[in-house]
Amino acid sequence: MLAKLRSAANRLMLWVIAAVITLAVLFVSVLLYKWWVFEPEPPTAAACEALQVLPLKANDQSAVAAEIQVYQCQRGKREQWQGFEVWLRQPLSNDWQRIATAEQGQCLTVSLAKHGQLIIHHSHSRGDLQLAKSSVIYRNEQGQPFTLAVSSERTDDCPLP
Repeated sequence: MLAKLRSAANRLMLWVIAAVITLAVLFVSVLLYKWWVFEPEPPTAAACEALQVLPLKANDQSAVAAEIQVYQCQRGKREQWQGFEVWLRQPLSNDWQRIATAEQGQCLTVSLAKHGQLIIHHSHSRGDLQLAKSSVIYRNEQGQPFTLAVSSERTDDCPLP
């Protein structure tokens, strides 16, 4: 009887140790993902130069609900990466959402099409432009949500902002 109880306690202890190890691995992997893969700091906290600002109004009479901003950035400890970044910023809450990233190239600009569509004009090959989001949601000053669909268009001559 005592041997069975000891055996059951050993199995239970192994399950507890396995669960603790699994949770520790998950916790560490989430931290690593957040530090290295998750959204980088907003461009205002990095070595970035603003190239274009596109205001988004919820309707014709309202204040600017959000802005699409294009930056040319250098990131990394030794500024190893250089390229373009497209961000959505909500001025009321100062929230930032990264929309797209592209290695340094000849041009990258944005424009608005009808029916809430953001078009990213670029001279990169398809593999060099990474869309972080296919659509973004922003809110006006009353808190109403608006959706902006994101698409890209390859062109040799980017339209002037």
